[in-house]
Amino acid sequence: MIKSHLLKYLLISPNLPVGGFCYSEGLESYLNNKNLKDSNSVKELIISELKIGQIRLDARLLSDFFDIFNELNYGKNLKSNLQKLLSLDKWILSSKDSVEMREQQTQMAKSLFDLNKEFGFEYPYKKNKKNSWPLAWSWACYCFEITKLEMVENFFYAWSANQLSAVLRIIPIGSTKAQLIQRDLLAIISKVSKEIMDKEIDDIYFGNIGLAMAQQNHNDLYTKLFRN
Repeated sequence: MIKSHLLKYLLISPNLPVGGFCYSEGLESYLNNKNLKDSNSVKELIISELKIGQIRLDARLLSDFFDIFNELNYGKNLKSNLQKLLSLDKWILSSKDSVEMREQQTQMAKSLFDLNKEFGFEYPYKKNKKNSWPLAWSWACYCFEITKLEMVENFFYAWSANQLSAVLRIIPIGSTKAQLIQRDLLAIISKVSKEIMDKEIDDIYFGNIGLAMAQQNHNDLYTKLFRN
């Protein structure tokens, strides 16, 4: 396979690698309960999630997985690293607050593993029965030779873009407003990504706020208009 820095854009495509699904992660429930109708409220919600939401934990695990893949590639600590992969993958999946969130993670992970296989990078290690999205994302970035910082930035960008895509189908803020929000998020994504990279996993603070609480009372996490 020809390596190119442009491969990273496959990971933030609105259609790939999740097979045309966009997950709202409880956004409908949250927006309805809080009666949010304007773009500023949406932007503040996403900023709060980036600063103290559970998405930070997923992003931090990306680097851990990446480092393990690198050690395995060089034949270092094979047994302990393989066990660590399985344990971290299971741990991050079990940290999700609802069955629906875990199903979202495993569906997206499967799609990305399948896509990566088509690109010539079949996952060579033992996997749990169900896998987390961060594991699949990190594996793809490692295979594409994306830097760790870009990997985390792209992860946050893709997540926020999916949230905004869902917002457009829930409240009438308009696509231009959504683009302006995404632009305003760029500096925050860059800042948060660097902070995440500099912290140990035990030092990552996150609160059960916003979308995390909405997920607990929201059984349908797919944005309905994205179903075809």
